[in-house]
Amino acid sequence: MENQITTTLQTDARINLLAVFEDTASNLLSTIALFNEQQINIVPPHGGWTAGQIAEHVFKSALQLVPVLNSADKAAKRDPAEKVKMIKDLFLDFEAKFKSASNILPSDGPHNKSELIELLQTVIIQVKEVINSKDLYAISTDLVVPFFGELTRLEWLYLICYHTQKHIHQLKNVGQPL
Repeated sequence: MENQITTTLQTDARINLLAVFEDTASNLLSTIALFNEQQINIVPPHGGWTAGQIAEHVFKSALQLVPVLNSADKAAKRDPAEKVKMIKDLFLDFEAKFKSASNILPSDGPHNKSELIELLQTVIIQVKEVINSKDLYAISTDLVVPFFGELTRLEWLYLICYHTQKHIHQLKNVGQPL
């Protein structure tokens, strides 16, 4: 009976996560589509990354997490969604600025819009495969984030969503003056 309840809860969590992920991915791709080939490489007047650099960073960060999500895991001995609100609050604070990890920093460019969209579509498919096939309630053991500690796949996947949403907001700000 307990396994059946867990399976039902995980199915509901999967459906909810998939809806958030698909909406986020669609919003990302449609926002990038608003930029033309020249605009994707223009440094914003206030400084910071170009739209192409933001897209590359989002791609690199998600791509880096796919192997983590597909690797070793262990059973969570806590609420598997315990850290989702903390992750959401951190990443959707649009005033907060973070320093990117060096392995997911974007290149200087120039960036090709269609190549970026193709790369993002590829990683979106890979992440959706994880959402649809893996135990979302298990803790991924291959990567521990200093601030958050160990995360369940569910928490990692929401981190991808909220990180991407933060950068969609950034893309819209970069695109406004263009």
